[in-house]
Amino acid sequence: MNFRVSACLLAVAALLWIGLAGSAAAEKPKKSPGYDSPEAAYAAARDAFNDRDWPAFVATVSPGRRAEIVGQMAVAMAGLASQPGSDPRIGELVEKHLPPDFDPMKLVMSEDAEAEIVGLAELIEDPEGFFTEAMSLIFSMQYQRKELAGANDPVDTEETDKDDTKQSLDAEIIGLEDLVIDGDTAEGAVTVETSAGNQTERWAFEKYKGRWYLSIR
Repeated sequence: MNFRVSACLLAVAALLWIGLAGSAAAEKPKKSPGYDSPEAAYAAARDAFNDRDWPAFVATVSPGRRAEIVGQMAVAMAGLASQPGSDPRIGELVEKHLPPDFDPMKLVMSEDAEAEIVGLAELIEDPEGFFTEAMSLIFSMQYQRKELAGANDPVDTEETDKDDTKQSLDAEIIGLEDLVIDGDTAEGAVTVETSAGNQTERWAFEKYKGRWYLSIR
């Protein structure tokens, strides 16, 4: 299985698989009429990501691709929840939103994994709310871990875990270069700045009903 996802999602995946998690209430996804250009779609997605405004970020994704982004997140979260010693809040999120018999490894190994990921999103009652809640969860836990690691005095970890409103600003989207537009699609190099160094990945954009959006292909 070979998924091509945006740089911001690769940054999120990196955070997921090193075990970052937290909790936050889902917000109602924001509506977007699309954008006049790929550059405008990029700017909106960048600002939403850097502000940790996840409903606004979801709104920048092409309506035709949102099921994929939600399905990918669901697989990642379910995979984490199945690992021994994972944060119980990950399991709570999975239990709240995903089918009770969902097996992420079975889906990943499927010959038709991409279609099944889209189908998974359709089984989630509030797919965009799930994505918003998951993203908030990831970055809030990263913030908590940084606070614990940088503290000189003993920290009340139970009290820190309750503070799930603050989100880490470690990953920040800082630039778009080499944008190439080809009809109704476009692609460019996006740089994400993190404490571990900069990451550059390809972002794709597409027109949907005459308006530009972020794509994940």
